Amino acid sequence: MLNSCVMHRHTGTAPGIMVWGGIVYHSRFHLVRIAGTLISQRYISEVLEPVVLPYLQGLATAIFQQDIARPHVARIVQMFFVNPQIGLLPWPARSPYLSPIENM
Repeated sequence: MLNSCVMHRHTGTAPGIMVWGGIVYHSRFHLVRIAGTLISQRYISEVLEPVVLPYLQGLATAIFQQDIARPHVARIVQMFFVNPQIGLLPWPARSPYLSPIENM
């Protein structure tokens, strides 16, 4: 228990910020800072409508991928993607987490 051999670490809730980001074939989205808890309605109004939708509508064919976080799989978000111009890549149950954004 020598002081020089002890590494202190914080074990409580860590302060931080939540951001949303996306990558595309030849580009990337700007990071969107999410204040507080992200719920499905805020995901639509703060990320999908102002950032994702305008970008994807400018593409001839677009497939959008999101993981299985609760705001992403909510019914209201699934209904948002009923638009035939924007395909939503399915995320099969029990599939490995292969999101490329984690490596960015």
